[in-house]
Amino acid sequence: FVVVKLRNQSQRARSLSLTGYWELVLGEWRHANLMHIVTETDPHSGALLARNAYGRECANRVVFAHVSERDKSVSGSRTEFIGRNGSLTKPAAMRRKRLSGRTGAGLDPCAAIQSRIELAAGQEHEIVFIFGAAANAGEAQHFIERFGGRAGARQALESVWEYWNRTLGAAVS
Repeated sequence: FVVVKLRNQSQRARSLSLTGYWELVLGEWRHANLMHIVTETDPHSGALLARNAYGRECANRVVFAHVSERDKSVSGSRTEFIGRNGSLTKPAAMRRKRLSGRTGAGLDPCAAIQSRIELAAGQEHEIVFIFGAAANAGEAQHFIERFGGRAGARQALESVWEYWNRTLGAAVS
């Protein structure tokens, strides 16, 4: 989970975008799995899904990236995201208004998801990115529905905080 809280403290409306980016391995070594990772956009949620049917450890598991906003775009191509002779310090995708939506097989795979945000003067907004793994596409969809919004993310994070507070707050005898 990445929860971003934005507050427009200016006296005018602001338009901006937030982008989540993850390199995909789905196996032991990135270079050995590149050709086997297939990305796609989930038609229901707009999330980016990825799988490696040939991976020994993660065959048929699904990795997913999702953002809570309706206005979103995705890319499953690391080469396209970074750009020719580009780098992650200055990716080519950040100079465009939207990600291309390019997904599929045979790409240098990544999971990139972007959302455009409009904030009126004084407005505050919270955006939730989730990145996770599931046993299959159905379970991924369940996780997205359960945790993809602000309420679900807050509940999950509070459970983690409670766990660590109990664990680290335990008295040593």
